[in-house]
Amino acid sequence: MNDPRAATRTNVTWRGAVQVTSGKIVPAKIINFSASGIQLQCTVALKEKQTYQMMMEVPSIGDASRRTQVVCKATCIYSILSGDEYRAGMKYFDVQEQHLKLLASWHG
Repeated sequence: MNDPRAATRTNVTWRGAVQVTSGKIVPAKIINFSASGIQLQCTVALKEKQTYQMMMEVPSIGDASRRTQVVCKATCIYSILSGDEYRAGMKYFDVQEQHLKLLASWHG
């Protein structure tokens, strides 16, 4: 079976958060990551085609105890119920320049 995605996904277990409305931030678990997208789990259904402010806590490749909070924006591509949580595919962008190298180290 071929994966039609343009970028290879890496399975991860990162903490994150999504601002779902002004003043309401929900925790998220990043479960896979690529050069342009992530899949996350959270307790609320994200709206497809909506852009959210979010944060990913990204560990250093060489030292997992060193984590950086990477703030970005992400547009929801899909959101589906999976058990008692939702899985959402997100296309992230607007990453601060100083965090691009860290993210690149995870996807080559």
